[in-house]
Amino acid sequence: MLEKALANEFIDFFQGYLSFYKDFFQLESEKFEDISMNRLNKLDECVNREEAFMLKSRGLEAERDRLVAKAGNPKATFKELIPLFEPPQREQIQQIYDELYQVLRSFKEINLRCNYLTELRLRRVQADIKKLEKRPDLQKIYNARAKENNIHTSFISKKV
Repeated sequence: MLEKALANEFIDFFQGYLSFYKDFFQLESEKFEDISMNRLNKLDECVNREEAFMLKSRGLEAERDRLVAKAGNPKATFKELIPLFEPPQREQIQQIYDELYQVLRSFKEINLRCNYLTELRLRRVQADIKKLEKRPDLQKIYNARAKENNIHTSFISKKV
């Protein structure tokens, strides 16, 4: 069994961990909506926020590793730690685990959907670029429109 102080430390940590992944899931959902609604101008902001989340997740993983090592089994998973809690705390940590598990499953699903939709859109853009490359007359039309709208004239940005 875990000492009460360590058990409380785990509970506090995993409540914060759960909150973090709920927020990350919200960002990923916004990103999916932006991609599906073709609001590409919002993607840079999403990617920047996502990078911040990724950095914070690394810090959280280091903290989790530190806590798990204090529990005596540095390779234990969250689920494997649950039986080490005393009964009243075990119920609380089990609830946190169950909710975290659902959030992470949803996060993984929305992330896969984002990746799929992004790949689909990227392929479409690449096909359009190939069409333009084979048709100089279309390049001229596109470049003329880009100049009218004050857009860079290298017919399509390849920044992804």
